[in-house]
Amino acid sequence: MKFVSLVNVVTLYGLVCAHLWTYQISPPSQIIDGYRKILNHLGLFKATSSIDSTAQQHLTVYTQATTSSDTSPPKFEAWLEIQQNTSFHAILQNINNNGVIVASPSKHDPNYYYQWIRDSAITVRTLISYLEDHFDNDNAKTSHLHNHVANLIELYILNNYRLQRTPNKSGKFTTLAGLAEPKFNVDMTAFNEPWGRPQRDGPGLRAMTIIQYIDYLNRTESQVNHPELQNLKYIYTEIIIPDLQYICRYWNNSGFDLWEEVDSIHFFTSMVQLKALQMGVKWSRYFKDNEEFTTQLLDSFYTLKRHIESDFGFASLGFDHVIESPQLLESGERSGLDIATILAVIYAHENDDKEQQSEDPQSNTVPFNVFNPHVLNSISGLIIDMRQRYPINKNRFGVALGRYPEDVYDGIGTSEGNPWFISTSTASEFIYQFIYNLQSQKSNWVIDNSNRQFFQPLINITGTEYTLVYNSSDFNFLIEKLTAYADSFLDVVRTHTDSQGRMSEQFNKNTGFMQGAKELTWSYSAVWNAIRWRKRALAI
Repeated sequence: MKFVSLVNVVTLYGLVCAHLWTYQISPPSQIIDGYRKILNHLGLFKATSSIDSTAQQHLTVYTQATTSSDTSPPKFEAWLEIQQNTSFHAILQNINNNGVIVASPSKHDPNYYYQWIRDSAITVRTLISYLEDHFDNDNAKTSHLHNHVANLIELYILNNYRLQRTPNKSGKFTTLAGLAEPKFNVDMTAFNEPWGRPQRDGPGLRAMTIIQYIDYLNRTESQVNHPELQNLKYIYTEIIIPDLQYICRYWNNSGFDLWEEVDSIHFFTSMVQLKALQMGVKWSRYFKDNEEFTTQLLDSFYTLKRHIESDFGFASLGFDHVIESPQLLESGERSGLDIATILAVIYAHENDDKEQQSEDPQSNTVPFNVFNPHVLNSISGLIIDMRQRYPINKNRFGVALGRYPEDVYDGIGTSEGNPWFISTSTASEFIYQFIYNLQSQKSNWVIDNSNRQFFQPLINITGTEYTLVYNSSDFNFLIEKLTAYADSFLDVVRTHTDSQGRMSEQFNKNTGFMQGAKELTWSYSAVWNAIRWRKRALAI
């Protein structure tokens, strides 16, 4: 009871004092002192029997890691509910009435006040997931929020119809080249300054997102609401097909990566292109496209799949993890470890269970799922590296993760890379997806030399091969440990958000304070998705 009172008092105090300091600097000492006085008054400034051992540990780590103003955050479970709701509404705050999804309200140091094709598509997938999760709830699906979200999604689709046809530095719509333009101004005009272009993941992500929405409408027998979008066939023909055509034409060409830094062939780009082609084949058949186009989609799918599995070098001999950009490995510039590989896997495979249950399951499967040893070694390799790389990770189970080990972008310029909310949340989401799929398949799991590295922090492994029989005590113990492991990454996120649940792009590797673009939409989306997958993993 005392802990609950503490949470309420401290939260109210934080709300009252929030205006006293700006978003990205540490709070004034008088505010910290105010918190301490409250804690002292309640007898909880030092660890007492009123707080369980887990909360004591969290309190200690939180204070030491960030010197945060919020010295006693809500217990983890309560925080999850609050933060998921906060994150969702923060996403909505960053969407304009015309469907423009603003990457961040930050207009200087850095200026992220644009609409990125990538960020927007990823964010709208979160909105669609919200609709899918609440459709069976009669109260939710008739609510103002549900209708508002559906309207925003359709405005986003209409917005992208116009962006596709806006001439830009990447090219024109008539040649399809302009579809790979990475970002536009929020007033719908082209961004004509120098940038890393083209970025060929954009058409794939946009197609995946919009196909997911028309699939949702079709499965739920819902109608398109916006009159300009007419119906599902119109959306497919006018918006999805051009992106699919783009992929068929350009999948073998180099482009800039999702971090907008390197012009090459990239695992992330190829995976989202492949997934879009897979999804496109289903809807090409559904709408009875001409056979030539369906064949083109299939041919492109199988050829690209072969390149992903072997020709592009993403799973190179001598390396046990996925290589995000093989060219950089060959040049000695990078190790290939990159959270982009994990993002690619969760985006390409998050709806696998739905597709397997469909009436017409696709035989054209996408490789590198959450069970793939190279994928498991990728996430564990990042964890091992960044546990040592970032000082704030000392004495933590789950750790703060950045983009890739060689990163030097600090949120404004180049100095030293930092942890990102996106990366750290993605580690949680990946592990929850792993748990969900492991439970769903209801079969034994084998730990051997190919995947041992991922499981070593969790269980003692003896011998070269260890079989966990489904639903045995050992199997269930592994599930418990995996859940705690995934939770510990979200707890890192909890540690570095502010008392309002706000998140920037990065948080400093030494101090833990947020930096870079404030209120990053993708950060909120990543955290919301991770918490969603936690609920799915625990419910199965």
